[in-house]
Amino acid sequence: MQMLNSTNNLKVAKYFNLSEFACPCCNLVMLHPKLLAKLVELRNVLERPVYVNSGYRCPRYNQKIGGVVNSYHLIGLAADIKVKDINLIELLEICENIDFNGIGFYEKKDFLHLDVRPTKRNRWRE
Repeated sequence: MQMLNSTNNLKVAKYFNLSEFACPCCNLVMLHPKLLAKLVELRNVLERPVYVNSGYRCPRYNQKIGGVVNSYHLIGLAADIKVKDINLIELLEICENIDFNGIGFYEKKDFLHLDVRPTKRNRWRE
């Protein structure tokens, strides 16, 4: 996988631009095609926008925000998402059907962590 700079805001799918997945501190991006494909599938099922709160994170930024050392965000396999006007539990069920390997439920912050980790499935709550 290649590291890209997102300043040119390339369209990477019908509903997503590369900049949506960029690290906020350095604008670099790593985005696995499988993650993008599943997010596009989610967008198609929902028929409404999916907002990426956090995509790729460089090690420095990940540490700054208290992310785990081996975060899948560091290698472009994860995104934290939010969808307006949908219950988080309902969104969780839809993501289960799309079969993301990792799903974190962050009810207090109102987002889901979704990833395409190569290891066994994992589910957790904040």
